Amino acid sequence: MSAKLLILAVLANASYAFLFTRTTPVAQAEGREVDETCLARAAEGDCEFYNCFEQRLPCGRDYYMLRQGHYYCNKMNTRKHLFTPAGQQFIENVQQCLMGPLQEIYTREFIDCHTLEHEAVAAIAPCFNEHNFCDTLETDSEEFFRVYEIGDLFTRGATKIWRAIFQIAGNCGTQMAREFTSDTSESLMSSINGFFSSLGNIIENNDSEAA
Repeated sequence: MSAKLLILAVLANASYAFLFTRTTPVAQAEGREVDETCLARAAEGDCEFYNCFEQRLPCGRDYYMLRQGHYYCNKMNTRKHLFTPAGQQFIENVQQCLMGPLQEIYTREFIDCHTLEHEAVAAIAPCFNEHNFCDTLETDSEEFFRVYEIGDLFTRGATKIWRAIFQIAGNCGTQMAREFTSDTSESLMSSINGFFSSLGNIIENNDSEAA
């Protein structure tokens, strides 16, 4: 099995395992008021929005707001200076975009935590596409993939995010290959394939050690 198929199999199995073995809590405001300062943070793309959202509608540290939203937002900010100027602008735009649909949810009195995760992840593809993710991959592919560490693949809920991003990245590579043949497109495809290969090697090593 190729590295890419191996990764996709792991992602699918992890998702189905979650579906059949977990029940999710319902976050409730319980009288906590909507904080306009929190909504302003979302409008600015401020990572602290995820924290203040969690304070009003708490799902717990193993669910999207803290485990994925706040975590990856902070990682992007920490590494943003390593991106090209265009890549840095992409990060800022996408952070604001991803928080957009969450603002209305924040004002509700309750939300099922699985539904919240689903709606948050559903925003990834349109936000990435709207802000030219393919261009970012062309200039910042290696740095972008460094944000997503191998260990994250096995955390609860991360599979949906990885699957969404990998699908977009694969589409970018296919699109570029169709449009033109150049060192740039070959470099991009090499980066994507190399990343899948690294993941495959690590998973195979983990399986061998477990055996």
